[in-house]
Amino acid sequence: MRAIVIGGSGQIGGWLLRTLVEAGAEAVGTYATVPMPGLVQLDASNQAEAADWLRSQRPDVVFYPAGFTWVDGCERDPIKAFASNMDEPLNLARVASETDAKFVYFSTDYVFDGLTGPYDETDLPHPLSVYGGAKLAAERSLLNELGELALVIRTSWVYGPERQGKNFAYQLVKTLRAGKPLICPSDQISSPSYGPDVARAALAIVEAGEAGLIHIVGPEVLDRVSFAQAIAKAFDLSPDLIEGQTTHELNQGAPRPLRGGLKTTRLDSLKAGMMRSLEDSLADFRETLLRSDGWRDPLST
Repeated sequence: MRAIVIGGSGQIGGWLLRTLVEAGAEAVGTYATVPMPGLVQLDASNQAEAADWLRSQRPDVVFYPAGFTWVDGCERDPIKAFASNMDEPLNLARVASETDAKFVYFSTDYVFDGLTGPYDETDLPHPLSVYGGAKLAAERSLLNELGELALVIRTSWVYGPERQGKNFAYQLVKTLRAGKPLICPSDQISSPSYGPDVARAALAIVEAGEAGLIHIVGPEVLDRVSFAQAIAKAFDLSPDLIEGQTTHELNQGAPRPLRGGLKTTRLDSLKAGMMRSLEDSLADFRETLLRSDGWRDPLST
């Protein structure tokens, strides 16, 4: 298998590259703004050049975990949100389809309104934010145009070792270590998803020849404060500085789905047991950092 990972410097992209190499695949990763050793710079917003580069690679599968994922930023700049999250991946998906390559797009539970979650693949989306709307538009365009060549993976609250050290777990550990309070939305509920498991499950689904829409998330559905407390415990930090406030009190820039999260009905029927529990995932998180093999340690200075 020859695989391209667009956004290889991100947390899902980084684990996809490692998982692909460990599986014996030939993998090439790209970055847009954050250089990483071994990655190729690619500006997906230059659609003509990006298309030419992808044609030259002749991949069997293209993974696209990249995009503009800052939810409040998307609300402020909907043109950029739709360009980054829909137009640019759709451009490369069309190129991939020229040689019947599979295109794997990563989406979010923000395509739902959060009134009756958690949701399975058959539930009707209703996004509240520009970010969710852009992701849903991309989902529908890719599935409509590419058919069996498209695989859309929805995930949520991804955490775990990563090279940039930006996800929620890193922010929490650094904040608590500094003795500062961490304020979390107490009424936002979703499915924490361990990055290495998301990548491993995604590759397994691709290798099984699956297409369409699938949810890949961890088995728990819980609120952000409980998630934060679990991370603090795993890193031997006191949860006393974790404070909960309602979404209304936080006055975030974009509306959030409150009762979100995803059910893994299809994943469980195809590849059961691939997503570890929160407790086991956090233990693996700590163990992985001890190996010092490229993942940023949130406990380091």
